Amino acid sequence: MAEFPMVAVLIVMIGLLIIQAALIVHTRNTLVDAAVQGAHHAALVGSTPQDGADRAERLIAERFGDGLDAAATASQEPDGTIHVHVSATLPLVGLFGPGGTLSVEGRALDEDSI
Repeated sequence: MAEFPMVAVLIVMIGLLIIQAALIVHTRNTLVDAAVQGAHHAALVGSTPQDGADRAERLIAERFGDGLDAAATASQEPDGTIHVHVSATLPLVGLFGPGGTLSVEGRALDEDSI
């Protein structure tokens, strides 16, 4: 009798941890994709690094809304490499609850420098 509740609680906890891990990995991969897309957009002829940062923030807002409090910054190195850096608040428990900070970066080579 006592084994079933103990095992059931353990199985439910493992299931919730797997779901949370999948949510974190999905969020990270989506932020990386937005940073890379922003860097590629900034690398186009006629675009500025700020255009890339704006595109990254727009992509994140389309995918997650305003729940992540994401901010993107862009810079250009002297060698022509454009870096788009995205920082966001990652929920550590479900979609709500306490959060931690996640930072990712995307890079692209500026077409004007080629």
